[in-house]
Amino acid sequence: MVSWAFIRQVGALQWALRYSRLQFRKRILRRDSELRLPTGSKMILPRQSRTSTEIYVTNANMDWGSEAILVRFADPKRDFLDIGSHIGYYAAYLAPRVRCAYAFEPDPRNLPVLHENARLATNIRIIEMAVSSQDGARNFFPGVNSSIGSLESIGGAPIRVAVTTVDTFVAHQPGIDVGLIKTDIEGHDLEALRGMEGAVAKFQPLILTECELSAELAELCSNWRYKLYSNVRNRQTQRTQFREIHGEEAGRHWSKMLFLVPEVLQPDFAKLAND
Repeated sequence: MVSWAFIRQVGALQWALRYSRLQFRKRILRRDSELRLPTGSKMILPRQSRTSTEIYVTNANMDWGSEAILVRFADPKRDFLDIGSHIGYYAAYLAPRVRCAYAFEPDPRNLPVLHENARLATNIRIIEMAVSSQDGARNFFPGVNSSIGSLESIGGAPIRVAVTTVDTFVAHQPGIDVGLIKTDIEGHDLEALRGMEGAVAKFQPLILTECELSAELAELCSNWRYKLYSNVRNRQTQRTQFREIHGEEAGRHWSKMLFLVPEVLQPDFAKLAND
């Protein structure tokens, strides 16, 4: 399916060139593609994946520049939790800039390529579990494709998967130092955030999440003394502005990912928003 939003973002000519090149490899050669990410790492993009198309045609700018902002705050002495890793896009992107990237992925359809990308990066550790606010086992719903599997009931025959909280996982990892977290788990992000309060208190990580802005998220951030920032896009001009977001603004803006920012990084993010 053609995405007009990506065409406007990338530019018609560049989109056409990249899309046609990708489709030739996928449909004629029947091969997966490879992409060199801005941090220098290389990843495999499986031809069956819709997300692969988005990554390739945007040249690793799928989330409106959130990737580039997140990597600015990576620390080679600290670790990254990639929750909802899928084929390992964020894990591979951040791997050259962090000590270890922990890639959480419960969907068996994504694991073969995720393991391939982990081997390319060498410092990605795969955790074949889902993440929520409680430990245990739950039904995982695969949805219509491997990009949208979720613990939320979104359709498809469910499978049972192991579930952990970030706090439980971290408690069993001696020496871990969580500097960055990303969550993209198809509507279950708020539950994952609720399960990391101990880790947030201890490590004060920068968090990038697909969680929708809501009163519950705003309250959680207030309790943590975190602030919210996001790339906000104008629907008419397609221009993107990076700015602070307030809880009462839920539903007013078109944004894709939210940054949850600890106190220590708030001056840096305020500067980014003013640049």
